[in-house]
Amino acid sequence: MKKFSLLIILVCFVISLSAEMQQATTRNAELDAHNHSAKVYEPTSRDVPNWEIGIDPVSLITNYYDYQPGSYNSISVRVQPDGGKYMIFHGRETAASTRRVYYAYVDAAGNLTNVATIGTDDVNEGYPGISIDPETQNPITAWHGNFDESNTDFEIVVSYDLYHLGSPGLWKTPFIVIDDATQSPNMPDDEFNWPYTFIGPSPVTGKRRVYVVATNFDNAPSGDPSENVMIAFADFDENDFNAQSELDWSYRTIPQMDAWHNEDPEWMRPNGATAVSNDGSIALFGYVITDGETSTTPDQMYCFVNDNYGEGDFEMHLGQAEFDIDNPQNQDGTYRFVDDQTGQPLQLYMAPTLCNHQNVMFTDNNSKVKFLGNMNMLVHPADWFPDLPMMYPKVYTFDLNTEEFTFQDLYITGANPNDNIPMLPWDLDEDGQVDEYDADGIVTWVDGWPVFHYDYDVAFHENRWQLTQNEDNDWMVAVWSEGLKSRLGNVPEPGYEDWAEFPEIAVAISNDGGENWSDAILMNAKTDDDNYVPEFDGMIPCYVYTGDVIQDLGDGWGRVDLMFLDDNSYGSSIQGYGENLGGTMIYTAIDIEFGNPNNTEPNTIPAIVELKQNYPNPFNPSTTISYNLKEAAEVELEIFNVKGQKVRTLVQEHQNAGEHQVTWQGKDDNFRNVSSGVYFYKMKSGNLTTTKKMILLK
Repeated sequence: MKKFSLLIILVCFVISLSAEMQQATTRNAELDAHNHSAKVYEPTSRDVPNWEIGIDPVSLITNYYDYQPGSYNSISVRVQPDGGKYMIFHGRETAASTRRVYYAYVDAAGNLTNVATIGTDDVNEGYPGISIDPETQNPITAWHGNFDESNTDFEIVVSYDLYHLGSPGLWKTPFIVIDDATQSPNMPDDEFNWPYTFIGPSPVTGKRRVYVVATNFDNAPSGDPSENVMIAFADFDENDFNAQSELDWSYRTIPQMDAWHNEDPEWMRPNGATAVSNDGSIALFGYVITDGETSTTPDQMYCFVNDNYGEGDFEMHLGQAEFDIDNPQNQDGTYRFVDDQTGQPLQLYMAPTLCNHQNVMFTDNNSKVKFLGNMNMLVHPADWFPDLPMMYPKVYTFDLNTEEFTFQDLYITGANPNDNIPMLPWDLDEDGQVDEYDADGIVTWVDGWPVFHYDYDVAFHENRWQLTQNEDNDWMVAVWSEGLKSRLGNVPEPGYEDWAEFPEIAVAISNDGGENWSDAILMNAKTDDDNYVPEFDGMIPCYVYTGDVIQDLGDGWGRVDLMFLDDNSYGSSIQGYGENLGGTMIYTAIDIEFGNPNNTEPNTIPAIVELKQNYPNPFNPSTTISYNLKEAAEVELEIFNVKGQKVRTLVQEHQNAGEHQVTWQGKDDNFRNVSSGVYFYKMKSGNLTTTKKMILLK
């Protein structure tokens, strides 16, 4: 339950809640019947980086629009060269108010100075995009809204803030850039919405170029959504800002995407995002799906690339997205996954699905583009298996030099995360054999659900993926919502009932330009869990957006800005899965230890040491910490409090290979009892460090 004060409000909804619970009971019974062979992943061989809250959570506004408040397919938090942050989102400050577009500004010191709507017209508007001009530090934003009352179509407007004049909040009156008069190959039906804003160099000396990339809201002739794009671009400099110019816009579409929309030769729907480089290139990267019931064309990866500031041709690249996998066999030789009607074994494959809310970024000196997404187990012909959710985060890459598509296991990995072969959740050691069977001889697997809400029917809407980087230091961060335990709590799966309203924020890092990734930092508000974050106490975090730059704090530490909705009711009322009780837009930042820049100290931990979770946890008065050394090594094991102060040294010696354990009696180095609270135990062995959290409850 969120906050005690909400109990009074909830009484008013008892009838509707009862109806919802009845529906959920029926649905959950069906889910539970299929989930008995799944288990939750426990990291074994990769380090979880040291981290801490860098800026305590700050409330921005109350928001009753509890669905995807930021950009669908871009970054909604932009960091200025001087360290200030602009955030942009839509919201309703009351349950009955109009959805409006807001901005918030946080200065370099982390102080919130501005929160307000950008425009002054009380019209329905939303889904803003934003980018920062590197010269003036002015943001340019675009969003859609019903500004032309002569029709119901949305128009796309642009505004910019004259920050270079001395302070944030001097917004230009929004002006229309794309409307029903903007020419496109499918006129007059096209309506372009959901704009994404990017700023890059210009071919015009002394200017920069701003791009607004909008997606077609109009369906293809068959009635299926297609989402081909319109690109508007304009050149500008500081004089244009000073004159409050509405700029001189040019427009174009991508012919192949238009053909997909027009079903020439067949309907295809892209799920991807756009990136603009600092050398004038543009890439649209993602995967494209077909109608699995009528088409023989498989889903494919795609990347459209233009290296001439958006002018001229876009070169199209297509690659494999579907990977057939073997149906595993139970101990008696029967197949694990069979058709309920015929009893025949199902034909399985893995493909990127349900990763349609992500950003794309250029990396490696503009030689690659990447996005964070998902890979699901699916069933031929082109159907996913909703009662057996196997969904796992991947990092997808297109190499502009080799023109190759690849992917990496990110969270729940196989033995070789970079082999471009789908990780099979029942064969993590990748020896071709099932890792484990249950007591009945049935194949077991490691489950995955990287979506904050448990219900399969809304996974298409509720997935959210973000990548950010500091390219100078080869640092990358991947952020998503980790919802497996919450889903199991809603099934309910025995032992997870009290997880029902506790989705987690997951963060993985790389300090070698994305070649290798850490295991995930998991953050939640569940007080009796190892990953409890006191600063998030009472929160239901969803729709997490990162800043576009990892800020270098020195000594191998970097700061990642986060914006998310702290919902007051688990599930989006907009999507019909939660109560309309509002929430709060939150800004915070986490500081992460990446190690030395440019990968002089890799963050992945070789399998010479395995530090296990203490048991019991929570504990009182003592707990046992176990670890395994694959080789003899110098070992240091210390206890720290939440302030980072050392409490106790448990081990400081050379130890032989093998299993080791040590008991902590809850005392400091002076043998005084310590108070209840969260503690960390840190193990050092050579250049390797790993840390875990524990809770002392008296």
